[in-house]
Amino acid sequence: MRQNMRAILVACLFATVVFLPALSNAHGIQGAHSEGYVADVLVIDLNCEEENQTCVSRPSHIIEYYGADWCEECPAVEEQLRNVTDDSSVILSHRPSSSDEFWLQASKDRFLEVYGLWGYPTLAVDGHYIFAGPTQSRELSSLVSEYDSNYSGISNVTLIDGNISLEGNFTNMSIDIWTLHEDENLTNLVTNHTNYSQSNSVDISGDKLVIVLSKPGYIALISGSSMPANDYIPDGGIDSIGTEDEYVSGSTVIIITILLLMISLPATYQLFQVMRSPTPHMEEE
Repeated sequence: MRQNMRAILVACLFATVVFLPALSNAHGIQGAHSEGYVADVLVIDLNCEEENQTCVSRPSHIIEYYGADWCEECPAVEEQLRNVTDDSSVILSHRPSSSDEFWLQASKDRFLEVYGLWGYPTLAVDGHYIFAGPTQSRELSSLVSEYDSNYSGISNVTLIDGNISLEGNFTNMSIDIWTLHEDENLTNLVTNHTNYSQSNSVDISGDKLVIVLSKPGYIALISGSSMPANDYIPDGGIDSIGTEDEYVSGSTVIIITILLLMISLPATYQLFQVMRSPTPHMEEE
């Protein structure tokens, strides 16, 4: 009954276009990017129940958390995120690992292909900064308090009965729409994804929609922490978890092999020299 009522309210609240201010030529914080970057972020509150509530907002920061059910260091970061009181930031909790009870292919693709990440727990902030492990993540609040991303690009949004319409400057851009659910342990668990270029039908059964306008391509992240990631152990590949076997990458095997060859080279050379030298004849008595 509550979901039906909420769907009706959403339809009423977004029956008209919501106009949002936009700053031109801005795409998050200033700085070097490789191929892609986050240009704009909008949050739609699907629990709006009164017409005078602000149902669409543009946060100052987007914090993307990547964790796994089996990750020993993840609960510390998840507890930290549950205690975040900064309303200017939106948190997305991704579950990219297919070995988890719940996971999302789109989260896995973003983890591997967009950010090129490899271990848990990881925080990606504004498509620019990375925090690896719970020790580095303690500096999250300090970092986001130092700047405002000044996101822009989306000027209008309309949502009616799960059909969304967006307006703005989207030339050579990509739009991802994430459905978030409030979870007992995870802040804003990502449960659904829509690529706006493929469909304008979105899942409104959750608590929030987060719309991310991005320049497509690999997004390079720089460390947002001054501390070493001593408690950050890469899992070695998100599809190889759930076993006790230690993972060694192919590049590591090659490096070890080369080092062993270099170490054994002098002894090998001496062996060849001995083999090539003539055998001394014993004198007859």
